[in-house]
Amino acid sequence: MKTNSIGMEFVEIPAGEFMMGAPQEDRQAEPDEKPAHRVVLTQNYWLGRFEVTQAQYETVMGENPSNFGPNGREADAVRGLNYEQLPVEFVNWFEASEFCEKLSALPEEQKAGRSYRLPTEAEWEYACRAGTTTRFSFGDTVDPQHANYKGDVGHTLPVGSYPPNAFGLHDMHGNVLEWCADWHSDDYYKNSPVEDPTGPEISQHDVRVLRGGGYLFKAASSAFRDRISPYLRGSSHGFRVVMEQKESQSQEKPSE
Repeated sequence: MKTNSIGMEFVEIPAGEFMMGAPQEDRQAEPDEKPAHRVVLTQNYWLGRFEVTQAQYETVMGENPSNFGPNGREADAVRGLNYEQLPVEFVNWFEASEFCEKLSALPEEQKAGRSYRLPTEAEWEYACRAGTTTRFSFGDTVDPQHANYKGDVGHTLPVGSYPPNAFGLHDMHGNVLEWCADWHSDDYYKNSPVEDPTGPEISQHDVRVLRGGGYLFKAASSAFRDRISPYLRGSSHGFRVVMEQKESQSQEKPSE
């Protein structure tokens, strides 16, 4: 594990291959989650152990847009919780991307040779599955002990409130949906390249991909895909990021 200058923790995800998407016999899956297709990720990568928190977002961006923040419309719902550890939400795709740019530009991050970006959809699903082929990383069924979903709690919870998957990643199936880098296309899976796919060059409907599940939505399977205009915000829309580091640099804080 690596920790950056503002305390974000990252887990190394090993290169490998998997079947991306839902099998044809999965009747709960949406059409754009099929067909399942072989994907090879050729390089290891570092993915955020947690969703980006309100405190981290505010440190980098100088503001906290969250509905469940101290000044948000839903502040009363999380009164008594440490809002700094709640996932940032109510951010659109452009703001999530801007966070990556500004975090990359911090002097300590530049000195350490680190930069940040949103994960590709393939990177996200591979990390979520963590070697599993079941609907969820913990099996084919879900209950409230596994994730924050479907309004059982009614609001976001501090990141890491639920057990991690086999890669050590938390909240992949609930809490907030997470922006990915990719444009969305209904039929991209039919033509996706095998190695390191980055999504279609354009979107039929000008929408970007969201992955994972939200506190108000059903628990998201590993293959679940949502799509929305990159300009729109929602109280279930957050993100996590990929950290890239130049091989010659090794000045990150030691893991705890």
